[in-house]
Amino acid sequence: MLRVAAPPAEHERLLAELSSLGTLGVEERGAELLVYFTSEGAEAARQAKALADPARRISVSEPEPVPDTDWEKEWRSGLAPRCIGGLWIRPSFCPSAGEPELVIDPQQAFGSGEHASTRLALELLLGALRPEDAVLDVGTGSGILALAALRAGAARALGFDTDPIAIENAVENRARNALPVALYCGGLEALAPRARFDVGVANLLLHELLPCLPALASRTKRALVLSGQLESERARLEAALPGAGWSTARELCEQQSGETWIARLLLHEGDSR
Repeated sequence: MLRVAAPPAEHERLLAELSSLGTLGVEERGAELLVYFTSEGAEAARQAKALADPARRISVSEPEPVPDTDWEKEWRSGLAPRCIGGLWIRPSFCPSAGEPELVIDPQQAFGSGEHASTRLALELLLGALRPEDAVLDVGTGSGILALAALRAGAARALGFDTDPIAIENAVENRARNALPVALYCGGLEALAPRARFDVGVANLLLHELLPCLPALASRTKRALVLSGQLESERARLEAALPGAGWSTARELCEQQSGETWIARLLLHEGDSR
């Protein structure tokens, strides 16, 4: 086992990198990630140690022995159905807790309802939806937000991600829920030039959001849901928010792992909801 200490804002990126090394699992404990390898995983552990970066306040410990544990059982024991914005989210191995629901199995892709930014994005998205809406989900991850929009009555939803593993997971979750979300691997530039959506949603870290925010706003007609930013990044986010008729209608925040995550709903002028 290795201990990776890092600011919470770095966790999503580190989780993706650690997963690509073939770990047995990664456990998030506050600002620390516990990374587990097989006894034959010396090379993977060596590569994990290379993730240390003092400039980003990321440190990696020396390997530590751990007792034999049924990790799949431990991992599953920490997951349970959650009700967010009136929608139940559950893993496939948990019994149904209510309707309406989504079945989302968290794999390597981000988005299971266990992270504050996903919960905040879901609540704002579900509160802003109208039955005729077309929804664009930027950085779809597990597909949870696009699927939730369809479950809540949106007319159509499109999700995309630059990570092919995320798209594979989203395709699996689409099949689990029998919902017709459209998915592709790529970026905003792959959309048809005239493609426009009633609602755009992006649950992204700030450095991922900033480059695509102007294009996302230009393709969104009524409501923008932005999540995945920290309270400490508020000034940079405010400076990057679209003008030209957009205004903040609602903001939510939640503390997790010692950090405060924020999400906001922006509406275009002429829509007071």
